[in-house]
Amino acid sequence: MSEYLYRSGAQVILAPGSGPDDPAWHTARLAGLGGSDIAAICGLDKWTAPLEIWHTKTGNPVPRRPSPERDEAALMGHVLEPVVARRFADITGLPIFPSPGTLQALDPEWALANIDRITLENGEFGVVELKTRSSYALAEWLDEPPTGPWLQVQHYLMVTGWSFGWIACLIGGQRTVVHRVERDEDTIAGLRAIGGEFWKQVQDRVPPPVNGSAACTDLLERLHPQPTVESVVADAAEVEQLLRDRRDALLAMAGPEARIAIAENRLKEIAGPAAEVHIRGRLAYEWAPRRGQISWKAAALDADPDLDPEPYRGAPTRTLRIHLEDL
Repeated sequence: MSEYLYRSGAQVILAPGSGPDDPAWHTARLAGLGGSDIAAICGLDKWTAPLEIWHTKTGNPVPRRPSPERDEAALMGHVLEPVVARRFADITGLPIFPSPGTLQALDPEWALANIDRITLENGEFGVVELKTRSSYALAEWLDEPPTGPWLQVQHYLMVTGWSFGWIACLIGGQRTVVHRVERDEDTIAGLRAIGGEFWKQVQDRVPPPVNGSAACTDLLERLHPQPTVESVVADAAEVEQLLRDRRDALLAMAGPEARIAIAENRLKEIAGPAAEVHIRGRLAYEWAPRRGQISWKAAALDADPDLDPEPYRGAPTRTLRIHLEDL
């Protein structure tokens, strides 16, 4: 393992075997951004928003929402990790070595890595990332690894300076899928920029903006489960713009037909009993009788004034004609 340390572009800051019960484990995690952190920062973790990573790294961990299902999945992933490691070795024929602990890159120093395992191929060390997933995830793993795990490995290659890695995933407890991952310099350059910007926000205590993900919605509900003050005075321009954005988005979700119907009904309401509506000295639109249409209902009433008019009442026979299109 001394050869490994010599040939890696990182230093060990925490020995293997430490966990959440060890204060040193939490201290090490606060020293920078790990592989799962970078995936969340890039929006590739459906459970964790970038803002939650920021809260954690600034020493303000957010209360967890109880989730027996997720807790069980995490526990079983840990229990099955040695099994997946053995299957990786069987499938690839490559040796597999234990994790060296928590690594910190020499450059950039905010980059951390908790590598599951290490392998050796043609005299070169490589990362091994181990995953477990349900059987429903098989399709997204068959041809190539999903973006999130792939990005994690790229992050670990940035930390170590190595040129390749492997991802082995046990699907549904029955099938192991293995993918080799080559170092991608363009992606690593992007991770350096994104991670560096985020880490500066952590150091400057400037939170990243909220996004529209379900993870961010869940985070805000956990941050503020109950109101603690009666009211707050907010910036009017910002709130008004957000309300407009929300309204426009709701209309867009309803589809163009719904937006047209809402606008036309409002125009008809404005017209009321009038056939024409003028604005700025110009005819804007008409809500006039349909051209060339014969109302058999009206004709029936004219022919026999003694008829009860109620059965002959129907929809208006007016049509909307727009004259001002160049608004």
